[in-house]
Amino acid sequence: MSNAQVFDLPALPPTFSSFVKAGLSVGRRPQGVPSLPEWTLRVRALRVDRARLNAYSKLCGLPESPELPILYPQVLATPLFLKLMTRPGFPLPLLGLVHVRNAVEQQRPLRFDETFDLAIRVGEGRQVKAGFEFDLVMEATPVESEPVWRATMTVLHRGPKQASSGSSKGKPPAVDARLSSYLSLSAPEDTGRLYAGVSLDYNPIHLYAATARLFGFPRAIAHGLWSAARCLALLGEKLPAAPKAYAVQFRQPLLLPGRAALRYAVEDGAIDFALLSASSDKVHLSGTLR
Repeated sequence: MSNAQVFDLPALPPTFSSFVKAGLSVGRRPQGVPSLPEWTLRVRALRVDRARLNAYSKLCGLPESPELPILYPQVLATPLFLKLMTRPGFPLPLLGLVHVRNAVEQQRPLRFDETFDLAIRVGEGRQVKAGFEFDLVMEATPVESEPVWRATMTVLHRGPKQASSGSSKGKPPAVDARLSSYLSLSAPEDTGRLYAGVSLDYNPIHLYAATARLFGFPRAIAHGLWSAARCLALLGEKLPAAPKAYAVQFRQPLLLPGRAALRYAVEDGAIDFALLSASSDKVHLSGTLR
């Protein structure tokens, strides 16, 4: 018998209390394979704040538009993600989790003046070499419609031997030789704090060098979804229309301040790309936009 539960919230919850609970969740130490709850959190009839949307677009280098950028509904879901992961009974600590993959699909772009329901649910989990990873599935559904936007966010809880959050050792993945075109990308020192202001994701690893060092990083690191949005801003105009799908794999953090080289190739209406360190062969992320 299913133990699925759906929790309807009257509005997007505040994030401050969730980050306090996130700090308290560090004592969660699952034994064996965690048992994930079948929870869904949902906010109905959500409306977009145009000023916040414009601030996000400006920070990420995206053009102002009546249509929401493909990653923006996931940004709106940040308070739901935090609320879900800090509920009593969730088996894993929020702080220390690693966002490893992200895949978004949309039948059409949502509009800024559109009313829609936004929901997040706990998806499948699986044991992997680095620890335990699981999916968080988000959907945006216009009123009296079927979902037109869906994102799957894959998160990793590192096993005991992989507990360090610093760079992993070993040979970096090879970059596809087809990615022969280049663009440059820069991330100023305050990028994490500015992005936190528009995303409401105040994870301390993104804010200051001092707070990032508490988690094993030498400096603050850029939000993965900010890096993905900057790649979208640089590459999106090379598509004939708004993207239908955007898949990203996060590999190594981009330290702030930092510079990176965006290598890409356009083929058959799709763009394959990789974001590399400007000073080494480190790959920050790779993906496909189509």
